Amino acid sequence: LTGVSESASYGGASAEFEYTEYTDDEAPYFLSRSQTFTVEVGQSIMIPCDVANQGEHKLVMSRIDASGKKHLVSAGGVKLVRTQRLKVERTKLTILNARRQDAGLYSCSFPTAEGVVLQHSLDVQFPPRINSSNPAIQHVAKGNSVTLACQAEGNPPPVIVWSYEGGVLPSGAMSEKGQSMTLEGVDRHVEGTYICTAENGIGEPSSARMKVVVEYPPEIITEKAIVRTGAGDQVELVCLVRGRPSPRVSWTRDGQPVRTGWMLEGQYYVGRIRHQRRAQPCLPRQPRFTSAPAGGEVNSYTLTWETDSYYPIIAYRLALRKAQANGSTESDQDWQDVYRQVDVETMTENTHRVMAHTLTNLDVATDYEAIIKVKNNYGWSSDSDRFSFATKKALAVQQSTGRASAGIMHSSSCSATALLLLLLWAGARRLLW
Repeated sequence: LTGVSESASYGGASAEFEYTEYTDDEAPYFLSRSQTFTVEVGQSIMIPCDVANQGEHKLVMSRIDASGKKHLVSAGGVKLVRTQRLKVERTKLTILNARRQDAGLYSCSFPTAEGVVLQHSLDVQFPPRINSSNPAIQHVAKGNSVTLACQAEGNPPPVIVWSYEGGVLPSGAMSEKGQSMTLEGVDRHVEGTYICTAENGIGEPSSARMKVVVEYPPEIITEKAIVRTGAGDQVELVCLVRGRPSPRVSWTRDGQPVRTGWMLEGQYYVGRIRHQRRAQPCLPRQPRFTSAPAGGEVNSYTLTWETDSYYPIIAYRLALRKAQANGSTESDQDWQDVYRQVDVETMTENTHRVMAHTLTNLDVATDYEAIIKVKNNYGWSSDSDRFSFATKKALAVQQSTGRASAGIMHSSSCSATALLLLLLWAGARRLLW
């Protein structure tokens, strides 16, 4: 046998060790076969190099990275790396709090026994992460196409799923798989925020949001094609304009410029030319309750009501109290006030509005009274008639205590105007589309 000295370095640390080179036939051998170990980032893993007939042979453990470079980990039970995450216990290597860079081949060998080598493979899995995608906002002209792309890394390779925030994709599907998605012949209906989500079953999914903004030429709708008025009366001309980028709007009369102010109402730019004083705006009509007085639930009740308004309803105010006992004196302090804003809908040809509000935490088998009023851009409607209702009563056949409305809606100064506006609106829609 012959004495041999070697040196090795790993991660800035160096060590020297000696081993004895045998010339006889008594070689060590490993007790296990090569294996593939899988571990998630942050977990611990033990890699075995159990051996028989080791004698004076020195066991060397090393890691082979993806480029094929060998890094010594230990020799003869002496750890050659500084990190505290690696523990060497004779013929076992333990990796604590595994990291992505720990992945690779791990080799167990004996410099004094050529050909006696055992290799294990370590696969470190980690959650997905989106590392590249489109700009956060993409502008595209109406009629053109746009491609949304999303790339992600992870182990196992993640699956990318596309969805539309607050609804379905233009295809009508809730989601689609793939690294990219192309929207063909876009119009303003495909505008919104698209979400790509990467998921591989490890940790939490990763997602990115991309907003599509469709640019389109100006579109103009007039509320009234012809406005008739008497001498000295007030008049208001309304023109609804939308487009992107925001259009620059001007008025002319007989070819001459007219000055007017513009403001944004919902999705429309509205310009008004006023003469002397402004007409009384069209407020919503008095709401009318439509829900059944006898409730079907013991602790909750859903109020429903309807009204008519040319402009979208933007809020409502509900007054609620328990029904007064016979002979009691009414007091405003008994009423509970509930105010809610509602999502502003786009302007439609239908002026009839149906709304609802669910009351919870009500008393069982109890009579209540409610009053509702609604608001559009021009102000509040009048209060509804007082409506009586009750939560579910278990023993008796319920009798409606609500006072139904007369069934005949009072005419208002806006009834003729609302009908004319509806007809003009339908005609303008057919011209535009």
